[in-house]
Amino acid sequence: MKVYIMTDLEGICGVNGCSDGTGNKIVNVESSCRLLTEEVNAVVEGLVDGGAKEIIVIDGHGGSNSILIENLHPKARLGIIGGGLAPVTYFLDSSFAACLQIGAHAMEGVATGFLNHTFDSHAVANMWLNDMPVGEIAIGSLCAAYFNVPTILVSGDKAACQEAVDFLGRIETVVTKAASSRYAVVNRNPAEVCQELRKSSERAFLNRDKYPVKKIAPPCRLKIQLMCPNQADEYEKRGAKRVDHQTVILQSDDFIDLLAQRVGWAPGIHNQRFAISGN
Repeated sequence: MKVYIMTDLEGICGVNGCSDGTGNKIVNVESSCRLLTEEVNAVVEGLVDGGAKEIIVIDGHGGSNSILIENLHPKARLGIIGGGLAPVTYFLDSSFAACLQIGAHAMEGVATGFLNHTFDSHAVANMWLNDMPVGEIAIGSLCAAYFNVPTILVSGDKAACQEAVDFLGRIETVVTKAASSRYAVVNRNPAEVCQELRKSSERAFLNRDKYPVKKIAPPCRLKIQLMCPNQADEYEKRGAKRVDHQTVILQSDDFIDLLAQRVGWAPGIHNQRFAISGN
């Protein structure tokens, strides 16, 4: 049985960050990468205990330079992402039994979300999917659901875990820290977090059939409020509907095609090029 693990860095216990003037900046990169790898290894151990046979870990932060492959659990394989496919669809298909999101953060604008943002802390002010506010947690789980894969566990700061529960309903969560603002946070002990991740991952995988596969019915409409009108100009040149000075709308009958449009693909081309279709 195959398992797909999406990772990010901001929601990992012990990761420290600050403002760079507009967006976010992680200040303890070296220790953050080590802590991320340790949390991923704890999850892999739990999944193996639960019966998982093949585990793909996606290094999903920045340029895929965060997970220390030399320290990665031997039962896991590492996926590096960049260019081409729409984000968070890399290597994902209907052959997977479950999906997990590790190190997640809350969407842009959540006051108690540590290092909160939506895909780009320098570009996106707000994002709505069919009029529903969404962040990376919702988008990631919908990508998995597109292939009929349930998201069974989300870990990250307290606001991120609450966001996962609000969107998915039944979901296993592991809170790594709790923030009082975008840059002020109280972390749990990393060893304690890893222990809980291992137990929770095993439990979630054993109960994977009990978690919902939440999909979005077409037509799909993604409204993006950008921080700068220049960014909206670029979307409009690619065919997006301009709502106002800095807001655009992308539309498609296919969810993955919609995400591909967000990163620059013309409608219909991405899924054809990579032979992607939902089930």
